[in-house]
Amino acid sequence: MRRTCSAFTLIEVLVVVVIIGIAAAVVVPQMSSRDDLKAGAGVRVVMSDFMYAQNMAITRQLRHYLVFDAAAGSYSVVSSADMTTPVTHPVNRTPYTITSGINGSPGLKNLSIESVSFKGTGSTVYTTIGFDELGTPVIYTGGGPDQALSSGTVTIRSGAYKLQIAIEPYTGQLSTAQVP
Repeated sequence: MRRTCSAFTLIEVLVVVVIIGIAAAVVVPQMSSRDDLKAGAGVRVVMSDFMYAQNMAITRQLRHYLVFDAAAGSYSVVSSADMTTPVTHPVNRTPYTITSGINGSPGLKNLSIESVSFKGTGSTVYTTIGFDELGTPVIYTGGGPDQALSSGTVTIRSGAYKLQIAIEPYTGQLSTAQVP
């Protein structure tokens, strides 16, 4: 009695490999140039730094701030104990300053911080937001007492694609949306 074996021929296997290779050659270059994915990654980096500052304020019972410089494309995490010196980054043990642009920090490389807008009780726009000992977002005014946040946004841009982070008053909840 003869037993039959079923298997793929060499030609069939080569055809499948060629089809997979063509599909990869078409898909992979598109994935690396996707501005929406790059902007999304940048937004996640900035959002994680917001949460880090908020958690540090709560655990240390000391206000922590994010000081943005949109013109330079950077921001730093500082504490109210020393508003001029960034705190130490918990992972790489360097000053906690994040930069965007061509030589930017991981996650913000080749991205830009398009705009920063934090408003307190008045109509003045500030670029420094902090968190008090309970994790509530506050605005650093530079001169007087901190103000409660009434609205806050940070816009990240990759190519023509822009994402905006919105910070909720009182809770500090973060949300994102695409902006034109």
